[in-house]
Amino acid sequence: MPKKPEAYGSWLKLDKPEHIVGFLLKSLHHTLRQAMDEAMRKKGVDLSFAHFGALFVIYCEPGITGAKLARRVMVSAQTMNSALRRLEADGRIERRPHPDSRRADSWTVTDEGLELLEHARTVGAVIFERMLAPLDRTETAALESSLRRCIAALEDDDATRAAETAGTPRRSAKRGSRQPEAR
Repeated sequence: MPKKPEAYGSWLKLDKPEHIVGFLLKSLHHTLRQAMDEAMRKKGVDLSFAHFGALFVIYCEPGITGAKLARRVMVSAQTMNSALRRLEADGRIERRPHPDSRRADSWTVTDEGLELLEHARTVGAVIFERMLAPLDRTETAALESSLRRCIAALEDDDATRAAETAGTPRRSAKRGSRQPEAR
């Protein structure tokens, strides 16, 4: 990637600057994951970004299910399942039956996992500080607020669309489908 921030995505030919925001967000996410993985390796912390995210979210939400955890960490269910199995085998987390679902497991961080998480958070803090260094406190707060509002707008739109379509009768498969023609 180019070293000059103004060059990120400069190869895109777009009429409106807002069209590049999604690309920049994905690029930031990818670059952050790479930086975190590299920093963890260098500091001898045996955690990937997904493992770190899983530990952190389980710490914040003890008893969370694997499916909800995958959504929170923004990885596939398969990736999360693999991360959970490894963290469990290493004694970093414990699995229990979920109180509300017979099919789901409930996850909690062990004392060993908490110690590793604290070390990983120290390593991660350096990366986050480096990422936000070009911004002052006001800009950082504005960025956080803007990102939260963008997320809420998309979530609200999904809820609005679901509510709008909930009242719309669906065509039955029988009436709406065409029968294959006889040959």
